[in-house]
Amino acid sequence: MARTLSQILIDSNSYLDLEAALPTGDDLGVRVAYAQQAVREWADSYSWRQLSTYLNLFVTNSTLPLPDNFKELESAPVDVAGNGYPEVMNRDVSSKGSTDDFCFVIGNEAGGHNISFNGLTSSLASLTTVFQRTPSNMATLADYCEVPDDIYVVQKINSLVLQSRSDERFPTVEADAQRRLANMIGRETIQTPGGNMTVRKSGATKWRIGTPRG
Repeated sequence: MARTLSQILIDSNSYLDLEAALPTGDDLGVRVAYAQQAVREWADSYSWRQLSTYLNLFVTNSTLPLPDNFKELESAPVDVAGNGYPEVMNRDVSSKGSTDDFCFVIGNEAGGHNISFNGLTSSLASLTTVFQRTPSNMATLADYCEVPDDIYVVQKINSLVLQSRSDERFPTVEADAQRRLANMIGRETIQTPGGNMTVRKSGATKWRIGTPRG
């Protein structure tokens, strides 16, 4: 069951300061920031099903805006006729043919993202795809944590605080956080019965190992 940021901070405080209560003052602000950092690191480590989001794009022109929480494509957009538009890197666009079917994403998190298509015809009404979104940044103490093992977030908070204190427990706590992260990735890659193990590129820096979904 998902827990709130408040509950996570209380767990952390119980370990760090031996008090089952929310930290106060500057400690509260710092540990909220550490929790948000932990969630970002979790999100960047893999393509998570918790962040996998279906998207239907209604075609108005060859360049379309993407949602504010867009991070990266998980699958090639497909039009209503079943034609796929595989993503290519911006640097490779110039090497593609004028009649090739492909897409590319431009922009950034600060200014937003757009997706551009080549080979798209105006008669096709919509495109469907799946993308990875950015995680919730837990802006309030009542927000729920999206990390499936939220003890990872607790341990990352503890680890960062212990590191700042030059506490000798830091390596042990950080190792436990990394073990939990590896276990979460491992659970995502478990082969389904009768399935085949596969390895495929997911985004610019991550690899997925396991049975393809869908």
